Formats: sequence, C-alpha cells, structure tokens
Amino acid sequence: MNHAPHASRLHLGGHRQWLSVAAFAALAFVFGCQPLHLNPFGKERPKAVEKPAAVPGLPAEPSEYSFRIAPYVFYSDFELKREQPLFRELAELRDQVCKELLLPPGAAEVSVYLFETKDRYEHYMKAHHPTLPKRRAFFIAGSLTVGAKERLLVYTYWGERIRQDLRHELTHALLHGVIKDVPLWLDEGLAEYFELPPGLHGTNGIHVENLQKALAGDYRPDLARLEGLREVDQMSPPEYRESWAWVHLMLRTQPEAKTALLAYLQQLRGARHPGPLRSQLAKVFPSPEEALRQHLHRLETAMRPERVEIGARASEARR
Repeated sequence: MNHAPHASRLHLGGHRQWLSVAAFAALAFVFGCQPLHLNPFGKERPKAVEKPAAVPGLPAEPSEYSFRIAPYVFYSDFELKREQPLFRELAELRDQVCKELLLPPGAAEVSVYLFETKDRYEHYMKAHHPTLPKRRAFFIAGSLTVGAKERLLVYTYWGERIRQDLRHELTHALLHGVIKDVPLWLDEGLAEYFELPPGLHGTNGIHVENLQKALAGDYRPDLARLEGLREVDQMSPPEYRESWAWVHLMLRTQPEAKTALLAYLQQLRGARHPGPLRSQLAKVFPSPEEALRQHLHRLETAMRPERVEIGARASEARR
C-alpha cells in the first residue's frame, strides 16, 4: 500500500509554496505574560515563554502548557513530562546535526505546537491552512511582513510516531536556521536521515528493502532528476526514499563523498548558487547511480534482522 509522506515543509514567501499575507496573518501571535518555565536541563538562563493568543474565529494553537529546551519552545494543551527521554534526545539533536554536517548552531528559536489528538491537529491545520495536504506534521518558515524576523514553526500531534515526526521536522527547522534555501530533495533526505534514533546512524531498513525491490523492477536512481524537483507535492514516497539513500551514501561511505556534501552545504550557507551536486559526486564515483545501487546492496546484505525491524516500525504508516 502506498502511503503519503508523514511530513512536509512550507516556506512562506519562498519559491516552493506561497501563501498570501492574509493567510499567514492567521499565525500572528498576541504576546502576553505567562509564569516562568525553567529549562529542565539547566543549560541556559531561564526565560519567560511567550504565550500565543487565539486568532478570533479560528481554532487556537496549543498554549496551556509550555517549556523551553533550547533551541525549541514546546506548546501543548495537555501536560507533558519534560524529563522524559524524548525531550532529552531532542535537546541533543541540534548537536548531532551540527556535528555530522559541520554546521554552526543556528540562533533562531523554533516554536513547536503539540496537539493532543490527531483530530484537533487536523481541525487546526484545515482552518489555518486549507490548501495544504494532510500530513502528520509540518514545518513552516516565514515572517508576517517584509523585513520582519523569520519564525520557525512545527505543528504535529502526540501520536505513536511522535519521536520520528519531531526529529524529522526539527531537522528541517535546524537546517533552515543556518541555511535559508536547502534544495528540496536534500532537505528531505537529511530529515529522513536524522529522523531515526541516533544509534541507527541514519540507516533505515525499510527504505533499503523497498529500494532493493524497486531496483529489481523498472526503477532506476536518478540524482539529476531529484535535483530538478522544486515543489513539495512532487515528492512521493519513492522520492523520499531515494533522497535518503543519496544522503546515506554520502555520509556513510567514502570520506570524499562526505566532503563533497559538506562543501556543498557550506556553499549554500554562503548564499551561493552551487552547480548540481551530482557533478561533484561524479568526481568521487565514476557512476554515482551505480555506486548507490552497490551501496544499497551492501546495506541489505549487512543489516541485522533487528535493525530492519526497527526501521520498519519507524516508517510503517508513511511508506
């Protein structure tokens, strides 16, 4: 069965998807006072968490409870145990992404809105963003007015895949806080890589299995085609899987391939417009697509059964 991707990103005012100023105005916040919530890990000076107020006529963002774990502020309408392992892991995600990709930590704060149920989440998203497809989670970046500070927002609900969804969307937010315009396929490939538990080192067993099955048929990897994608709705499950595979190939095989990716990210960070990444990979692999096929075969051969099972559970409803 083919499932829609679990998450998406929306860059307001960007080239991938546009919303009118009036539509984004629904995200405007009226800030008021709220009791101080301390960072449960004690790594920063405590700050007051600003409480969003409801937009008249529209369902409100979660706001009853809130706490800060740099660089995120979590808002919810149900009480969460902030000491639970999930939040400790998310507190370390920024360091993991920055260390792996040799990027500096961004200074931007990420607001994360956690709905208690899927119904409440979908009701909110339909009211505020009626043109968006159904997804388990969204990352949204944008500002209300020209020249205003950009806001990084994540919306999702507390479901069975909350760990995967938050890691995926927060990876988008962390990348966007440092690089304003990551190519669509690479943004999703990196989010797929980092959405997995750290101990898996980015290896998704179900992706490997599905890609190997596809390779036995008519499917052929094509990085040049991925690099030409511009809109989120062009990304179907096969594109997510292949994007992940290219990222895994570059980060987990030859050092020269990782160097090519890291150099490309630095060019993006410098607001340059680098050429196709495939042309850089071709200097490492005479045939990048053949290198990807061989890499997937090695992964399938080497993966332990329990690793495949974990990856399958992490991706079950999306692929």
